[in-house]
Parts: sequence; structure tokens; C-alpha cells
Amino acid sequence: METVIEKDIVIVGAGIAGLTTSLGLHRLGIESLVLESSDSLRVSGFALTVWENAWKALDVVGVGDILRHQHLQLHGNVTTSLVMGQQTSSTSFIDNKGKYGAREVRCIGRNLLLEALANELPSGTIRYMSKVVAIQESGFSKILHLGDGTTIKTKV
Repeated sequence: METVIEKDIVIVGAGIAGLTTSLGLHRLGIESLVLESSDSLRVSGFALTVWENAWKALDVVGVGDILRHQHLQLHGNVTTSLVMGQQTSSTSFIDNKGKYGAREVRCIGRNLLLEALANELPSGTIRYMSKVVAIQESGFSKILHLGDGTTIKTKV
């Protein structure tokens, strides 16, 4: 049986960008639907380094403090040549007053980032097992056809 859903905003993919976009819209009072083709959140890669501008964005959507409590702040970076075995460069994340706050840099687990974003979204925002197989234009709307026979009419 075919199901027809109407949503103003549909986001395809429950990755970092999709969940952050949905959460940002939610914080503004705008509802969205996130479609994910797998049966759960998927993580590609283990971790990523998050610098100060990314922390500002995570603070805006409300998950910065959650993630800060789970990850240590980095004090600097050292690059070593695998051929020579010698240090080739180093970068300190300490400001000129000896404080770490000026450059907030942390290496965070991708799975923890995805979980923090997903946990802040209202129930039902993420729809799993929703593979988009076709997209049609219909005037100002788009019609998404999913693999399970569901049709979603959306503006964005």
C-alpha cells in the first residue's frame, strides 16, 4: 500500500550535516523530516578534529556542552616525518597569555556527535529505512519516491 506524506522540509541523509541542519531548524521552530536509508545512524570514520568555529556552530544548535564533557581539549599538534623520524612542524593551541580557551580544539568521536545531534531532535524526525529512489518536480514542490512505496511531497 502506498503512503503519501506532506512535509515542508525534507533532508536526505542522517549524517553530521543532515542532523545539524535539522536541529538548527528545530531550534528556530521549523519542523523537518530526515530520511536515512539505513536502519540506524551510520558512522563513517572514527573521529574528527573540531576547531573553534565548529564549536560555535555546535553551541548554536545546543550540543556543544554535551560534547565538551565527553572529549578532552587538545593543547597542540606535532607532525613527525615517517621517513626521518623527526618532528617537521608543531602548532600550539595556547594563546599568548598561556590559556587554552583562545583556540578550542578537540578530537571528537563521530558516533558521539551523531548521537548528541539525534538525541536533541523530536521523536519521529528521523525516518530510517527510507531510501530515495526518485525525485519528481511538480510546480514549486518536489515529490520524493521512496523504496518502500512511500511518496513525500515537499517544498524544500
